[in-house]
Amino acid sequence: MCGLVFALSTRPVLSFVKTAHQRQLYRGPDGEGFCFEEAAGIYMGMAHERLAIVGLSESGSQPMLSASGRFRILFNGEVYNYRELAQQFGLRNLRSSTDTEVIVELIEKLGIDAAVQHFNGMWAMIVQDISANRFYVSRDRFGKKPLFLHRDERGIYMASEMHSLLGLPSVDLTPDAVTASRFLAQSLQNVDDRSWLKSIQCFPPASIAEIDGNNPSAGLRKLRSYWSPQYGNTPKEQRREESIEELKSLVQDATRLRLHADVPVGVALSGGIDSSIISTLAMKSIGAQGQRTELFSAVNPGSKEDESEHIDVMARHLSADVRRFTLKPDEGSGLLNLLKTCIRHADGPVTSFSSLLFYKLMESAQSLGITVVLTGQGADEAFCGYRKYPILEIKRLLKAGRLLEATRFASGFLANGTILPEFNLTEAKRYVGSSNRSILGPEASDALDLAALGEITSMGERQWLDISRYSVPYLCHYEDRMSMAWSREIRSPFLDYRVVEMGGRMHERLKMKRGWTKYALRKAFESELPASIAWRKDKKGFVNPQDDWLKGTLQPVVREIMGCTDAHVYRAGLVDRKGYIERFDAYCAGRGHVWFRDVFAPFALELWMITAAEIAQDLKKKQCDA
Repeated sequence: MCGLVFALSTRPVLSFVKTAHQRQLYRGPDGEGFCFEEAAGIYMGMAHERLAIVGLSESGSQPMLSASGRFRILFNGEVYNYRELAQQFGLRNLRSSTDTEVIVELIEKLGIDAAVQHFNGMWAMIVQDISANRFYVSRDRFGKKPLFLHRDERGIYMASEMHSLLGLPSVDLTPDAVTASRFLAQSLQNVDDRSWLKSIQCFPPASIAEIDGNNPSAGLRKLRSYWSPQYGNTPKEQRREESIEELKSLVQDATRLRLHADVPVGVALSGGIDSSIISTLAMKSIGAQGQRTELFSAVNPGSKEDESEHIDVMARHLSADVRRFTLKPDEGSGLLNLLKTCIRHADGPVTSFSSLLFYKLMESAQSLGITVVLTGQGADEAFCGYRKYPILEIKRLLKAGRLLEATRFASGFLANGTILPEFNLTEAKRYVGSSNRSILGPEASDALDLAALGEITSMGERQWLDISRYSVPYLCHYEDRMSMAWSREIRSPFLDYRVVEMGGRMHERLKMKRGWTKYALRKAFESELPASIAWRKDKKGFVNPQDDWLKGTLQPVVREIMGCTDAHVYRAGLVDRKGYIERFDAYCAGRGHVWFRDVFAPFALELWMITAAEIAQDLKKKQCDA
């Protein structure tokens, strides 16, 4: 995992590329590489920040040329099955032991459209066909690796992080009102290729595009998707036992692939079933250098949300030493400064304090010397783990007139006690058509197109919406940003495309059965886990006392910043000041069903707008000085 900067323009790009590169050096502290070319008045620049994970020698430096010299690659990410691909396609006499070399050789051998079909991993890459004077751009299936772009009348510019582009003269800080309205009204981010600024886009996941080296101002050409999953029920001839066994085998292989590294590997163990499965599989494997995988956890002793009890169960089960960290941000100015730091790294407002705690967890990983961290991200979306899925399924059955089936299905969850004890009306209201639109300003209100979060036609289709739009993209975004801030790499076995495809086509009654969410996953690994973990009823996220922090420590700061009549969010027409203050007063007083995110989102957005203006001013000054 690394960072990259690219520019192709009719104006010189050296100053921009080097300044942008410096902005994101923490993504790759192990090495840097550049390539600058000029031909017929067109300037090309590449910069690479290297975080060495496999093949640690200088032979893995980028930008990297193919053996023939025809292709040059600028790559961020990991293709986990590169060793298998090298063997499958007979790639010999490789100069390095990196995945990057295998990738560029396969692209030359097969063509990029065919090559990416074989890649199992996460990536953002730019590949130059030198002989054809053409560039290819590609991003992984789920958009785990970021890639932002800006185009003006002179050319096209790309970087791994959006703030690295803010120094460009043609980039302005006008916020994208559609992006803001989604975030403020429904707590949605990273839904499509819109960024937080009108002048910058996100390159879409699961896509390939081309850039004509002779015409950089034309931007991206021939944008096409190379993958979309099939969802629907498993063929009837495949029995339940066969489906569960196939699922277990796929998760095992996905984890095996993601354990390969030439640096220390760890698993973030929470005590839930997803991270417990990954921990169990990882502890059975030996790393490439013979080291065992490290386990580490975030705990909060004394809190009702503390996961120590479940972590203890897994530690005993695995006979493992689990390193524990108490993630308590400093009070007062320390909490505010941490929030600002995370917003700066996030390239936008954070949705909750979970980002802050993940940032602190990655700091803990760095202190332990763990470079690669495996997580359980993606299992809830792939196998219906969230509490909303049974409710949506009941709604689907009732809409189809299948009253008896809906009653039987609901009774299982009611009897098992796996929904109502965990149900929170304040959080669930967005799935019944409610939104936070009353605090929107005129620009955001006009741009708002409410997502139908409570609608469902089939479970597989709804899961895909969560994976491609409503849930996974933002989770991947904040995991990438908070981990790369500490030069750590996140790997997610449950987001192996083969695992996701199986979750989409698996029958609903294997994913939700007898009052259990993620039933198939529980059955697949019940023999590998303690029963109290495999069949745990409650579900906790990355919990923290966020309401206490917002109503307590941060309340005076929120009132001071959001009380100003000239706050950025008010001047941009994104938030209505009177509506916001009334809602924040109700939240602090405990009146009505005001969700934490309803009042935190406008505050976080204001902090980001302040931060973006500071970054842009600083970058433009540095480029002028250069």
